[in-house]
Amino acid sequence: MSEGSTGSGFSRAGGEAQGDSFTKREKANEDFYVRKKEMERLTALKEKLKQQRQHLDELDKHIEEYTKEQGGEHN
Repeated sequence: MSEGSTGSGFSRAGGEAQGDSFTKREKANEDFYVRKKEMERLTALKEKLKQQRQHLDELDKHIEEYTKEQGGEHN
């Protein structure tokens, strides 16, 4: 990168040291945002999984009731 290029560290007063601290802070903020979004997606997936498990439990209950009505299992 040449002097004055974005991210070169030389485009701001203070030079390279200040550019490094800005870059680190920006990276930390981006990482935090990504982790936050991943946690939101994980929470949504966990809720969806919980709903699917409840649905499967309901289906199992219906199958058991139907089997009992038909005279039980013949295994």
